[in-house]
Amino acid sequence: MPTTIDTSTFGKPVEVGQIARELKKLWDADAAATTKASLINFAVYFRGAEKMQGNTEMVSEFTGQHACRALLLCHEPNAPEPKVSAFINAHCHLTKAGAKQICCEQISFLFEGNTAGRIANTLFANLDSDLPLYLWWQGEFPDPIDETIWAWVDRLIYDSQEWKDSRKQYRLLHESIARAETRVTLCDLNWARTLHLRQALAMTFDHPENLTMLDGITTVNVAHAPENRSTALLLVGWFVAQLHLTNGQSKGTTITFKHPDGQPIVFNLRAEPGRSISFCELVAPGGTVAVQRDQQGDFFRVEVKHGTDRVYQHLLPAGSNATTDLLLWEIGGGSTHKVYSKALGIADELAG
Repeated sequence: MPTTIDTSTFGKPVEVGQIARELKKLWDADAAATTKASLINFAVYFRGAEKMQGNTEMVSEFTGQHACRALLLCHEPNAPEPKVSAFINAHCHLTKAGAKQICCEQISFLFEGNTAGRIANTLFANLDSDLPLYLWWQGEFPDPIDETIWAWVDRLIYDSQEWKDSRKQYRLLHESIARAETRVTLCDLNWARTLHLRQALAMTFDHPENLTMLDGITTVNVAHAPENRSTALLLVGWFVAQLHLTNGQSKGTTITFKHPDGQPIVFNLRAEPGRSISFCELVAPGGTVAVQRDQQGDFFRVEVKHGTDRVYQHLLPAGSNATTDLLLWEIGGGSTHKVYSKALGIADELAG
């Protein structure tokens, strides 16, 4: 850990108490050619100053499609002296007409040393009026969590794929939110990675003839990237929640549940190179449904077999697993994720 941190790429340094004044100067200097835009407050918490540049680049890409005030909260807990520094910059994008730029402001904070207790107050003091606050918490939550930070958060974004102990992390999060008595919508990027696959499967069973196979499924085969086992477990949790399965037992890569009528259903998970979840096959006595991501990753090839003589094939969008695209979904079109809580609880039991 260096004794000093290179902040040359963080933006224009400003006094923490003068941020509003400095932002006004920034916009007044080029008011004729730019228009400031903001629909939400988008805050990102992370540890490590080396991540500032990557997060700034992500914000630049993000603001090209979603106007916001971005607040980057960088914490360096092992710094030798407690200190809070602030920086400002702007991300501008040309309008379709090309005559004027639409710009979004970014405020970056560097919290050094024992300054974690100042993060919530600093964030709240620099929000853009009464616009919604979406907070992306990168990495794991601390124990204990500063519950005051949930007071203004509308949507909390995180990635359970980064958690070493998902059961502990979710317990910390759930208990702190309960104590804060607030209604924060939880948005897991790991859950969003399964979105288009879940949609493809659901659309396949919209057809009445395919629907007859659903209650008789005996086996589900899933192929996932080695780093995406937790993503595959969330998909299993979705199946369990939607099909009302019970009595789960896990043994290595094989997981067994039971249908409401007592019939077993076996989930086989296998790790292989690919993007997130690359293959999902449902096997029933009357046929199979297989969803395969194509090599380019843009589409799912869906093959439905009834018996041995009838085969139907479909092509459905596979979506993107790029972080910015997942964020845009959560912020622009995300739901309250009621099924997610059930699926995560099941996935945590299986992971444990």
